[in-house]
Amino acid sequence: MKKKTKRVLRIILVVILAIIVVSCAVFAYFFPVGLYVHSLKVRTDEIVEAEVLFDDTIHFKNNGQHIVFKAELNGKPDSLIYDTGDNSIITLMYTPSTRPEEMKFYRVRVTGVEKKSSVKITTLYAKVGTEKIYNTEIGQAVLFPERPLCENYTISDHHLLGLESLNIGHEFLDFTNSEIRFVNYKEPIDTTGFVPVKCTYEQRVLWVYPQINGVEYKCIFDTGNGRAGFVLKGEQRVENPKTDDFVYEGSYGTGINGQTNKQRFVDAPKERFSIAEADKETDIIYVKNLPHNNMGLKAISQFDWIISMVSDPPKVYAKPHVNNEVKPFHAVRYKLIVDNGKLKILTRLIDGSETFKVGDRIVSVNGEKITEENICHYYDLLSESDDWSGFDIKVK
Repeated sequence: MKKKTKRVLRIILVVILAIIVVSCAVFAYFFPVGLYVHSLKVRTDEIVEAEVLFDDTIHFKNNGQHIVFKAELNGKPDSLIYDTGDNSIITLMYTPSTRPEEMKFYRVRVTGVEKKSSVKITTLYAKVGTEKIYNTEIGQAVLFPERPLCENYTISDHHLLGLESLNIGHEFLDFTNSEIRFVNYKEPIDTTGFVPVKCTYEQRVLWVYPQINGVEYKCIFDTGNGRAGFVLKGEQRVENPKTDDFVYEGSYGTGINGQTNKQRFVDAPKERFSIAEADKETDIIYVKNLPHNNMGLKAISQFDWIISMVSDPPKVYAKPHVNNEVKPFHAVRYKLIVDNGKLKILTRLIDGSETFKVGDRIVSVNGEKITEENICHYYDLLSESDDWSGFDIKVK
């Protein structure tokens, strides 16, 4: 009887140990232990008047592609992008040379691109705050390749701050004064001059419903998209473009690891859209296959916004941006990328010429072979030129 009891106890002990080991493995996989509490403080200007609970102001720079803040990450000066399309409180962007040594990443397939395109990510705890307000939740980190040779800017140069990071009250996204003001959720919202905007909050993302050419679209409110005013699913538009449309082959975004899905898409430079009882004009990209529609920074920055996430559903208000300056649309004939020391065509305008194709590697220009020493020179030269007819370009 005693032997049987000991055997049962051993089995129970083994099962308990197995559960502990598996639980630790699962936790370590999703929440790797090490440096994984990140503290990020967004820099704000001093407020002279009497403070109200949770009130603060953040000044930003709109560079036409992103909203950029000054910040401190783990006590060190840094900068970050305000990306309302990011459903994480924060996404830290690392490359192999900048990643913390003890941070372990796992590989994840990227939706909508080639099978070999993937990124490495990990989860982490993050504390995000200003002088007066803060939020602590689960964030994530992404491991990107090193900055591509010859390119002065990549997304991995900045970390991303998501919509939920500081939105624990009423948020005024003010493009007129290039600032975000946070107001205590207990205070009433002053919506003078603003118009209510139809919106929903699903999958930890804010959706708005603008009218585009008289048709309502459900779009993610995405300040992180600086490529176009809107990116929309539009198979009919891609198959039957209008006279003024520009039809492209390649990637409408940035190729991941130098790869592209080589799809056709349409860039429509002067499309009308309406929101908050105001009619505006912007460029729109139409894509055949798209998981969701997207309202980007070029359209968003034409308005000032009030976003209140304290109610369910949230409340959103907008009014036309006072100091709005829309840059004229410029159609790029070719977009290049330097991948592993090779100069390749990432995107091309379909204009009846089959001289160059997406994926072609440029091996020489005007008889000069592309080498490590001159590749950036020709990357800049060809990227800045809309007409390659004056160059003798060889590809393979």
